[in-house]
Amino acid sequence: MKQIIFTLFIFTNISCGNSEQINYKNSYQLEFIFESDNYVYLYELIKNNPVKIDSSKSKSGIHNFNISLEAVDIFLVGSEPQKSILFLGIPNASNQFLFKNGDYNELVVSGDSNNILLQNHFKHRNGIISEIQNIVSNNEEEKIILRNEILNRYQKYLKQFINENSESPSLIMLLGEIQSPMDFKNELVMIKEVIINKFENQKYLVEINRAIENANQQEKFLEKQKIRSEQEKQQLKNLGISIGSKAPDISIQNANGKIIKLSSLLGNVVLLDFWASWCRPCRIENPNVVRLYNKYKNQNFTVYSVSFDQQKEKWLEAIEQDQLTWPNHVSELTGWKSTPGKKYGITSIPKTFLIDKSGIIIDYDLRGDALEKKLSEIL
Repeated sequence: MKQIIFTLFIFTNISCGNSEQINYKNSYQLEFIFESDNYVYLYELIKNNPVKIDSSKSKSGIHNFNISLEAVDIFLVGSEPQKSILFLGIPNASNQFLFKNGDYNELVVSGDSNNILLQNHFKHRNGIISEIQNIVSNNEEEKIILRNEILNRYQKYLKQFINENSESPSLIMLLGEIQSPMDFKNELVMIKEVIINKFENQKYLVEINRAIENANQQEKFLEKQKIRSEQEKQQLKNLGISIGSKAPDISIQNANGKIIKLSSLLGNVVLLDFWASWCRPCRIENPNVVRLYNKYKNQNFTVYSVSFDQQKEKWLEAIEQDQLTWPNHVSELTGWKSTPGKKYGITSIPKTFLIDKSGIIIDYDLRGDALEKKLSEIL
């Protein structure tokens, strides 16, 4: 197979015709060598969309572009956006991109360190994507755990990358990869400084300001949650409910009018779950509870669900839709006036209590991975 090589040169002062030296102040000269008769296009990234700003067609496969710049900006070059190299146009800088065998992993970059850094980052990111795609396991839960481990490792890499290259314009390309803005508050400030000092018209400030505001809002929300959690903990303590204490009994009717007592489930590990059909966070968590019930129901684990619904039809409809197949569904259909709710000091839902086989509270407010981890320990 014929070897396909295309080379990308980015530099400011080049030799041209009769070796006459031409100086382009702040310009970005680009020579793109691509063994194809197709058009090659230069794209500017505007509002995250590639916009065609120039084109070239050459039998020799050599395509020259001249980009006039006042500050750093983001561009792509290639036959189409999906098959283009993304790079930083940097005034008074030079780079060479050598693309071997049509394989991005063989891209060799020399010259300006910022584009070297950026392309190395892209290769690392592609490696992470490949690692996730190649996870081998017949166990879906194990796949999720391994995937999360890889993603957590990648977030640590991003934090280190930003701190080690705090003045590089390449940092702008990491902005969309940060999962939890609150964990990157200092790093977001670094990226903002780079945008202000390096980029043309500071046009990416809206995005970075939004990320910083999200971080601030997330921090405020978690602080409020912490305060509310402490208040709830004190309220539960006042009611005599704490880890290690006996779970107060509940005795109310199911949808058919039959009394089901919480104490009738002694001998089982019980997840006491306060919820409602109209509670979106409850409904989001339900698939996880269903999965864990199905996993552990043959190991003396069950769920006792107390609904804060007021409409019987909505309650039963949600049970069916979310496939809550355990038999212990009860409700007084009185909403927040629920007697069990008052007994357990419920001020928000979902609210859960994990109770051991002898009726002692093991823990509360366990959801998602935390609930699964605890169940795996005790069952």
